[in-house]
Amino acid sequence: MGIEKLVKSAKKGDDEAFEQLIALMREKLYRTAYSYVRNEQDALDIYQESIYKAYTTLKTLNNPNSFPGWIIKIVVYKSIDFIRKDSRKFTPGDAEFFAKIAGNQNMENVTYSMDLKEAIETLDDKYKTIMWLRFYHDFSVKEIAKMLGCPEGTVKSYINRAKKELKPILKEGYLYE
Repeated sequence: MGIEKLVKSAKKGDDEAFEQLIALMREKLYRTAYSYVRNEQDALDIYQESIYKAYTTLKTLNNPNSFPGWIIKIVVYKSIDFIRKDSRKFTPGDAEFFAKIAGNQNMENVTYSMDLKEAIETLDDKYKTIMWLRFYHDFSVKEIAKMLGCPEGTVKSYINRAKKELKPILKEGYLYE
């Protein structure tokens, strides 16, 4: 069954359809939460809170096809809320984690991902969120704008500003290859 049909069924109260939707998104949701908090237990808590929020507010989702972006947005906001409340500092991730999200086993590429991860963590939250969505989750500018409820031009502007801030931190040309 496609996402649209699952969402429509879930909105009508079909809990099994909602579980199937979550199963499709499980790894992405967890990785998103983990990328913010860098702690397994906290990421699981955020993941669970996000699923509950999605379950209780699913009826407000107008376009069933936008479910993936909508639920990722919930995780991002829950993660940012957690960080603000907890006021913890981020810690650099390990090579295994980056090998998984980068989808490669080449240590040079893993180090490259770690450099980018650490550099992104220095950015302001508004830039950090957009960079995560764009470069780690491969959402388009249009999808990010829709998710965050802002114009595409704003997303492009934030990406460019973030790149300018990252450029001195990273190797020359890193984000422009």
